[in-house]
Order: sequence, then C-alpha cells, then structure tokens
Amino acid sequence: LSTVSADIKQQLEYGPQSKRGGASDHPFRVLQGNDHARGCFRVFEQNEAKLCGEWAVFYHSYSFAALIYEVQAAVGSVLFRFRSQYAPLPRLLVKDFQQIPDAPELVRRFQTEFATSKRDHHPSFRRVAVSAMCSLSSTGPEACTAMVFIAGYSCKDLSFRSVLENLLESCYVPRSKVKGLAEKIIALSEKHGLDVSQFGGRPCESGKAGHLLQIFIRRPLVDRLSYAAMPYGPIDDARMPISQWMNSNQSFQVGQARVVAHPKYFMRADSIRMYVASADPTFHSNRKEFQKELVGLLSLILGEPELRQKAASGIYGGVLPSWW
Repeated sequence: LSTVSADIKQQLEYGPQSKRGGASDHPFRVLQGNDHARGCFRVFEQNEAKLCGEWAVFYHSYSFAALIYEVQAAVGSVLFRFRSQYAPLPRLLVKDFQQIPDAPELVRRFQTEFATSKRDHHPSFRRVAVSAMCSLSSTGPEACTAMVFIAGYSCKDLSFRSVLENLLESCYVPRSKVKGLAEKIIALSEKHGLDVSQFGGRPCESGKAGHLLQIFIRRPLVDRLSYAAMPYGPIDDARMPISQWMNSNQSFQVGQARVVAHPKYFMRADSIRMYVASADPTFHSNRKEFQKELVGLLSLILGEPELRQKAASGIYGGVLPSWW
C-alpha cells in the first residue's frame, strides 16, 4: 500500500468525523419532532461516511445571506460551470482574495491587525472567510450545529439589499439593469420559498430561515484553507495545525474553525465538495428548480459572449483562469 492509501485507510477506519471520539448524540435532541431537519442531518451523515477517507468536513450556518450565496452560485454556473445544483457559493469574487489568499495569511493578518480591530467582523476578514463548526453534533463553543440549523445564524449589521445590488454590479451586470434584475431575483426567491425579508421581500412560510452548508475540503488543502479558531476568530493554538486535529480520532464536538472560501478552490470539485440543507422544507425541496431558473435569469444578461468574457475575467481579477 502506498502511504496515501494507508492514510486514507486509516481515516476510513476512524469513520465519519461527527461520530469520532465517542461523540454523543444528545445535541440532536433539539431536532425531535422535526422530521425534515432529521432527514437533512441523516443525508449529511451519509455524505460524511462516504467521503471521510479523503476529505475533512466543516459546517457553516447562515440565514439571510442565503440569497447572496445563491446568486454567487448561479453566476459561478453561468460563467465558470460551477455545479450550483448541489450547493451555493459562499464567496465569488476572486479579486477579493489577492491580499489574503489562504489561511496562513489570514492568521498573520488576524494577529497583526484584526485581533485589536473588530476581529472576525472586520470587513477584510469577512470578505474572505466564513465561520464553521467541525461536527454535526457540535456543542460549542457558542454554537450548536443542530440548534443553529433551525434558526440560522446571521450578521445583523448589513444592508442586504445593497449587498445584492453591489454584487450584481461587481458581476458586470450593466448598471441600468441592476435594480430591475434585483427585483426579479427577489420575486423568484419568494416564488420558491426562500426567506428574503431582509431584502424587502417576504419571509419564508415556516419562519425557519436557517441553512447549513456542508463543506468537504480535500485533506492536503486543510491547512491552506482553514485554521482552528476560538469564538470571534482568535487562533486556537491547542488545535493547530488544524490538519493534524482533523486527521485524528478525537471528538470534534467542541471547536470552531474559520475557512477561507477562496472561489478558485470552492468552484473545483477536485478540491472542495459542498452540500446544503435548508431548515424551511419548501425551499429545501425547491432549491434545484430555483437555481435552474436563477441561472436562466442571469444567463439572459451574462450569457452574451462579449459580456461573459468581460465578467469572467473581471471576477477573476483581470485574468481568466487557465481552464476557462
């Protein structure tokens, strides 16, 4: 056996990350009586069992940012063949990553700058990274994956409507079409049951606006794209390097991470695999159709060959990726 396959074999023996180290099931009690949520978690458990040999897993909770993530995925699909039917895309603008391309640089910037200025709420931190837990049965610190799934986690200090319009403009949607396109996207979201109450649209019917993104990172990329964090982003040295911790057979029920959501990796299925669940059953079952229609809507504008190339190279920071 080569060392690679011996490592993979070892990981498969340890089994799904969320069950390692004798992890207890008690956090799942909050899902009792919610068959939809329990079904979502079962699918995530199956994904872990299937992929735990070569992939480490992270769980990112969010709520009102969902529409932004979905639009980014649809643009990624139109311009870069991102497979948006499986999951949304937490970050899209490659050019935002020029200063902070990876986790080691994010750690350095945190220690020299963000630690004393807004920590992980600093705009430069937010632009590139997302918060994550490392187990479906995580109990903390500060966030329990199962509990947060029902309510969703969100930053309240953003004007989401302007974030959407700025995103469309960053994607080279002609300025005269931005407002109208934003309206159509919000209407499409309402049609499929996505909560857009923060965008001037309707809330979802169930009142459960939470989503959970399951992010699998190929093990050799774990240190490049993530670090072990304490609440608000300080480095948790006891769990660094994070790859060593992620490759272990310990329990992952306690411990946060921050993940650099670099689209260069996140749009490539050989580096990152993502799956998503929505606490609202209507949107959860409509999501694939919603993405299809959203891609169709954006294709009408971004699909024109001249604009398509301009948008793709603009999003990529001026140069098209070699595989474009």
